[in-house]
Amino acid sequence: MARRPSSLSHQIWLSILAVSIAMLLLLGWSFLHLEPGTPSYVIGQVSAVVVVVTILGTLLALTSDWVPF
Repeated sequence: MARRPSSLSHQIWLSILAVSIAMLLLLGWSFLHLEPGTPSYVIGQVSAVVVVVTILGTLLALTSDWVPF
């Protein structure tokens, strides 16, 4: 049985992680319809970097048990 998040901070970090992963999946799907070299493709790449950095930061906060809230 999966353990439940113990604190409000843990729940918030898990929520941020879930939303970020969903955004990355939608962004990855949109790359199927973008043409390389267009401004839209570049914006998609920059957005992907921002979302990946958000995911990494959230994972770091979850593993370090940081409690800012």
